[in-house]
Amino acid sequence: MVSVTSESSAARLLLFAEAMSENPRFDVSVILPFGDDEEAVGIAVKHTAEHLRGLGLSFEILAIDEDSGDNSHAVLALLRGEVPELRVTHAPGRGRGVDVGAARAQGTLLLVSTPDVASGALDGAGDACRRLLAGDGDAEVALGRFTVAHRIRAMAAFRGARLLAAAMHRRLAKRLQMRSLAVRVAASTGVVAKSAVGRLRAFARFG
Repeated sequence: MVSVTSESSAARLLLFAEAMSENPRFDVSVILPFGDDEEAVGIAVKHTAEHLRGLGLSFEILAIDEDSGDNSHAVLALLRGEVPELRVTHAPGRGRGVDVGAARAQGTLLLVSTPDVASGALDGAGDACRRLLAGDGDAEVALGRFTVAHRIRAMAAFRGARLLAAAMHRRLAKRLQMRSLAVRVAASTGVVAKSAVGRLRAFARFG
């Protein structure tokens, strides 16, 4: 007989089961973990929403609190009317926001970034989303900037991941490649740094 060690463990397993089985409600689920990011998180949410709306993609933005101690929540609360796609939830600690966000996501794709990056520009992320939605690959990683992945195919790579700051994308790339997914990995400049061809696909320059 298998025993559940805690209510939180049971809840997380349930969230993953739901994420794997439900039909996607959006094209993209944005996962935006934040800590003490009051100066960037609001701008990041607005820029991301504007970027995806401009591309005609349906989306949700999951802002995941990783034990913030500043005014980040107050900033996000002010955006609820302007960005109805925004949802705010909590992670059990630093580095666990991507894991929690992936479990709650309802999009075909997962787009992972950080407030400092998303508050500037997400150039290339929209093109990556369009390619993956068209069936061209399973995931794209722009090192230091963002990761886009097909939610259902990549879920196992996100499960249990502990990811912090810019290094999260390099770790995600490795986890995705270990699952034999077709992954395009590019340096922050846009030049392909490495391509995994588990499905015998060749990838061109990152957009």
